[in-house]
Amino acid sequence: MLSGETFLEAFAKLKNHGAWTLVCHEHPDGDTLGSAFALYSLAKRCGKRAAIVSKDPLPPVFSFFPYSGELVCASSAPRSLAEGALLIAVDMSTAERSVDNFGELLSVCEDSLCIDHHGDNRLFCKTNLVDPGASATAEIVVRLMELYGEGITADEAAALYTALSTDNGSFRFSSTTAESHRCAGILLEAGAKPDEIDDRVSQNMSAASLRLWGLALSRTETFGGGERAIFWLRRKELEESGAGSAELDGLVNMLLRIKGVKLALFLTEYDGYCKLSVRARPPYSARAVAAAFGGGGHPCAAGAKAAGAFDDVLERLKKEALNGAVLGDTSRK
Repeated sequence: MLSGETFLEAFAKLKNHGAWTLVCHEHPDGDTLGSAFALYSLAKRCGKRAAIVSKDPLPPVFSFFPYSGELVCASSAPRSLAEGALLIAVDMSTAERSVDNFGELLSVCEDSLCIDHHGDNRLFCKTNLVDPGASATAEIVVRLMELYGEGITADEAAALYTALSTDNGSFRFSSTTAESHRCAGILLEAGAKPDEIDDRVSQNMSAASLRLWGLALSRTETFGGGERAIFWLRRKELEESGAGSAELDGLVNMLLRIKGVKLALFLTEYDGYCKLSVRARPPYSARAVAAAFGGGGHPCAAGAKAAGAFDDVLERLKKEALNGAVLGDTSRK
């Protein structure tokens, strides 16, 4: 999906538009936020009118990103933010993974651009800069900022390094390439400090989240010949813990530490829906499991929101994990 022509078209739009409105995906993670805030900071430095929007609040762990206090958090974003602006969807594979009125924003914006690395991107903007070969959307943003010619500040580098390393598992996932490390080198030269970033992102678990992790781990169940593993948390347990949903990030990866496990499943109950997180190693596809519940993502990491009673979704999830469809789709695209 990514071509040199598309890259130059995206670059031209960034250069030529005097206003950028950046939109993050729901339940924002390090990649969507780090990439968006780096671009937001660039826009401010270049004298552009800029806004950054998220349906859900900023996880406190990312409060060190530049201009983090200027995030507009709203289920439906004011259409005035999109009028006359280049609407930029950051790390979004579908329009549905964003603010509720994203379609309206598309209809009133001056132009639109999607910057993403999901292989199942639905190409919903006028220009879609999608590179499934990138380990994180941050890689694409680094390339754009290289070409832009205004440099990368230390704060922007910290945000982008966070985005990069959180999405490729600190360069452990199979999506990591030589380009991933090249981009990391650029960010290090620009002032990113891996030790400080790791302290902020990984070394700050609360006692409440530690207990939640322990509860989920105590339920670990392996099946399918020991190659599949699952655990879960109920809504009441989340509410009583006092921990935020962002504190569960990375928990599902623990299942892949079990010898022989190649498909990891984590189900969380929320008000009115269940959230599914999937991680996989070849020959299994996390994306195939998530797709069965209307979700998507990458072959190695994917997710979905599933409607229905928790116990019913849990049983269906186990059955889907045994479905032959989860074998295959193992390319990085």
